[in-house]
Amino acid sequence: MSTSRPLRILLVEDDLENEHLLSEVLIEIEGNRQWCNWRTASVLHVEQLAEALDCLRDSWFDLVLLNLSLPDSPVLLDSFRKVNDCARSAPIVVLADEEDPNLANLLLREGAQDVLLKSELESAPLARSLRYAIERQHRVTMMGPMHFEDDLTGVLTRSGFLSLGAHYVHFSRLSRVPLLLASIEISELPKETLEDCEARDLLLLRASEELRCAFEPPAVIGRVGRTRFALMTAGLTETTLEALLNRTALAIENAARVDGRPSGTVRYSIAKIQSEINLEGNLEVDLDEMLGQDGNEFAESAHTRAKTAMLAD
Repeated sequence: MSTSRPLRILLVEDDLENEHLLSEVLIEIEGNRQWCNWRTASVLHVEQLAEALDCLRDSWFDLVLLNLSLPDSPVLLDSFRKVNDCARSAPIVVLADEEDPNLANLLLREGAQDVLLKSELESAPLARSLRYAIERQHRVTMMGPMHFEDDLTGVLTRSGFLSLGAHYVHFSRLSRVPLLLASIEISELPKETLEDCEARDLLLLRASEELRCAFEPPAVIGRVGRTRFALMTAGLTETTLEALLNRTALAIENAARVDGRPSGTVRYSIAKIQSEINLEGNLEVDLDEMLGQDGNEFAESAHTRAKTAMLAD
């Protein structure tokens, strides 16, 4: 069923020749009625990454066409991540200047819906690719709450960790088994080249393996930030957990060394989870708020900070 609302597209492209070519292709798509569910398309063109981020924060779009090689872009993959963080579930189709299978695979793994070569853009295939991208993203959004496994590391996603963690908190209150929450963050990783991004992903994979070896079920492990993991354990003392985390953090930091030089810093924090019942009979523990965001061991509202450690270089 078609809609009278135009398809809202954000085109992020600094090359005027490429922008003109894309505009002509989009006009041809509309003229040939190839949008299917939309009669028309409204295209907003920007030339800088900062402009794109501002637009995505201020407005809502159905689709983002993104050239990563912008004047103010950092590393290509990080440019995509910045846009993806602000896109509010809008599908992103990356426009590539040249074929790079490694970069394309990384982008698709990070959430890009497609990677298209600018030299091969034609109206019918492009229209089909954009329609499919929108439909795939719609399905991903609809299934989002059910997606509990992190694609890269295989541990729980943040939403999965919070969901399962809430059950553990409830069980802890009933059984009176103490719960401890730990945050493990890898920071100061280089990110200047594509090789750095690949090395970072490999390190995160190794970090998840070290955590799973050190903390078997019923411990709960999740990737709760880009380079941050969370761990929930039942029945361990703070001293035991600290010793296990210190050993695991050393193993992760050793894996981060490049040519004998440390290329990252591992730090961990431990907090007690103290669940209380409010007047409505609900648990007063907000794990999401307690975890905070990347760069913080725990939010200021975390109940008890037991230990924060940073390994030396």
